[in-house]
Amino acid sequence: LSAASGREVTVDYAVTGTATGSGTDYTLANGTLTLAAGATTGNITIASIIDDAFDEGNETVVVTLSNPNNATLGTNTAHTYTITDNDNAPTIAFNDASSSGLESVRSANLAYTLSTASSKEVTVDYAVTGTATGSGTGIDYTLSNGTLTLAAGVTAGNITIASIINDSE
Repeated sequence: LSAASGREVTVDYAVTGTATGSGTDYTLANGTLTLAAGATTGNITIASIIDDAFDEGNETVVVTLSNPNNATLGTNTAHTYTITDNDNAPTIAFNDASSSGLESVRSANLAYTLSTASSKEVTVDYAVTGTATGSGTGIDYTLSNGTLTLAAGVTAGNITIASIINDSE
């Protein structure tokens, strides 16, 4: 701001960005900054930045100045503050290293779990190998290589070995 000498200066500010305010990611609402007569600097404080446990992308808080009284706006009227995520990506694993069942069962679910919820969609590829004849051909079972997709917040699921053939061999 370029201030008129000897007068109180006010300037409105608006808060936008990709981070969620109101105590979810930080605390700061739209407002007015007041500088006492003769003051040349001031601060707008982004308070209570939340250190959550979610793996998420970096988020921004953008503060934009407008409507100055007893001053004019300078070149930099917007400031972007980036809240950098500090959480590791979750791990994914099968609940058990192996399992078995009768071929008369017709299908089997292989349970997997994510170590913690993520605010991002999680994907992981899987490959099918083994001694049974199949991998999508339907001779002993139906399951092909694929990709698991877990929506944000989902922490568990199953890969299904379908159409297990109950043959006489």
